[in-house]
Amino acid sequence: MGGDFGPRVIVPALVKSLRKHPGVSALVLGEQRTLDKALKDCSAADVLSRIQTCYSNSVIGDDDSASTIIRSRQDSSMGLALKAVADGDAHACISAGHTGPLMALALVILKTLPGISRPAICATFPTREGRSYILDLGANLDCSPAQLSQFAVLGSLVTRELEGISKPRVCLLNVGEEASKGNSVIKKTAGLLEAEPLVNYCGYVEGDGLFQGHAQVVVCDGFSGNVALKASEGVARMVNGMFSDLFRSSWLNRLAALLLGTSMNALKSRLDPAVYNGAYLLGLNGVTVKSHGGADKIAFAHALDVAIDAAKHNLPEVLSPILQSKIDNNQTAETN
Repeated sequence: MGGDFGPRVIVPALVKSLRKHPGVSALVLGEQRTLDKALKDCSAADVLSRIQTCYSNSVIGDDDSASTIIRSRQDSSMGLALKAVADGDAHACISAGHTGPLMALALVILKTLPGISRPAICATFPTREGRSYILDLGANLDCSPAQLSQFAVLGSLVTRELEGISKPRVCLLNVGEEASKGNSVIKKTAGLLEAEPLVNYCGYVEGDGLFQGHAQVVVCDGFSGNVALKASEGVARMVNGMFSDLFRSSWLNRLAALLLGTSMNALKSRLDPAVYNGAYLLGLNGVTVKSHGGADKIAFAHALDVAIDAAKHNLPEVLSPILQSKIDNNQTAETN
């Protein structure tokens, strides 16, 4: 029921995704009349046998506090989706609802992986060499060095698992690349990462380096990450719009557009923020993916791809023993 458009976007996107992934089934949660209408309107007869509906009894309001959500909104569509993952009835939860309630309910229902104090929002950015994983993108506006170090470990392990990179390059987002740059939190985090065996730490990266591909994992606090995310999405939309305006401005430019059509469409697709919709809530003991609230059908379908891929890799089950082993090794070292 979350997001700007609710079931009228989410349900058609799901139907499209199920046609693309014949081995996937879905549990759809929300208000009965709205869900039933959305399923009827999008002609889902061919995939209806793979869709199970479950009706929720409450709705999370924009002004609900975290305590209210935890106390009396666990039977909302968001709460029921997270419970389905916790109970083993689903392999992943995806929501376009507000990040705050999703994080609050996930912490209570799914809890965190060993040694992780707070989950981080992680998504991919396009780069000249492919893509990089950036975290945190808004879940934790202020972070301690220990939390940023945890994010680096999570990002490194996930990149290793999903991309098959044995030692992904990890950098800290900073205002300069020199060792003397940055505030005390960044400098202390750098010291922790230099001593972290699970991370291939490669120093600082500035904002303009996010898209160069020098780092495959970039770590930052949620405030900086969210600003970088929204700014990059804005620039991508501006560039796409400028290209469209340019090629419509004269017959010669329209001819050039025809000649360059395939290449330009490929570039526009690579820069389209919708293609990168779907962010992992890393550090939870269950696969949870957050979609943009304003996602259209195309963007939400991409977020579903992210959730399906994470479920296939069973990220929490892969990460949990590694993180537990890290704790055990630290405790042994302290004892000795």
